Amino acid sequence: MPQQSAPRIEGLPERSITEYRNRELVREGVRGVGGSLGMNARVRAFGSTLIIDASGSGSEFERRPLQPGLPTIDIIFVEYGEFAYLHDGVWVTSSGPLLVAPSGLPHRVRFTTDWKFVLTRIPRAAILPFVPLLADTVGVYRDLTVPERAMQAFLKNSVQTDQEVSPGESRTIDRLVLEMAGTLLHHRQGAGREPGSPRAVLRDRALAVISEESGDPRLEPARVAEQVGSSLRHLQAIFAEAGTSLSAELRRERARVARAILQDERFDELSIEQVAVRAGFGSSVSMRRALSEIYRLGPKELRHRRGGDGPVADHSALIGA
Repeated sequence: MPQQSAPRIEGLPERSITEYRNRELVREGVRGVGGSLGMNARVRAFGSTLIIDASGSGSEFERRPLQPGLPTIDIIFVEYGEFAYLHDGVWVTSSGPLLVAPSGLPHRVRFTTDWKFVLTRIPRAAILPFVPLLADTVGVYRDLTVPERAMQAFLKNSVQTDQEVSPGESRTIDRLVLEMAGTLLHHRQGAGREPGSPRAVLRDRALAVISEESGDPRLEPARVAEQVGSSLRHLQAIFAEAGTSLSAELRRERARVARAILQDERFDELSIEQVAVRAGFGSSVSMRRALSEIYRLGPKELRHRRGGDGPVADHSALIGA
């Protein structure tokens, strides 16, 4: 698989080992609903990858991204404990050992028993070579494959040890976690895709450009093609084979960021026009049109549908779906 260098995630701690208690967790974007979190966590940073070992008693909490549209993915292995997550205003009970959660939306989770899990938080852009388009909803899986069990053990060992690592060792762990996460996500969300072909690689590179630069309203299909070293006609044909287009993927990525801003109460002071600018749309009209097409909701409706109303469905087509 092709590799991408992932920049350090802005806003996350620079320390290699961090012990979190209630106050620190709240500061980092985790909020208890109706009281204390009842949660402790140990965090280790390896390059751009975080590994977090957390445990607690029965509690309900909400996780918000550190900044709007912050492009990370959480892969969570639940060691024990029953939990429920909010979906369309209804609490859905589950005891699945594996969750995959994007950071673009607030997420509310309720643990009904003592619980413990280990997770890794990885940059979304670094996963694109494995799975070019990731679902924007929480995925719960009830069985682990052998490679997934190996990944769970590797994460636990990496976060629980007190041994310091050199910069080179940190990069090695970062790369190994990324490869394991990419394999897991390709298996869970990338079925039917044909990785490795020149056309697939070119399409993935174009999607990476869109993910990284969609906030620039000057980014258009012709500029994407130029950056990946392809003619626009050839690149459009590759996307058409997958049932989509460059313009459609640009709208989808900008809509994802706009939705994340609208559903984060920290940015309620922004006008609809300001949200459109931040997300890379040329105008609020084009943003409204994209949100309506993809989420079947307008900006005001999205702003009022907080975490309490559950994830918003993405009605756009997914490559490889």
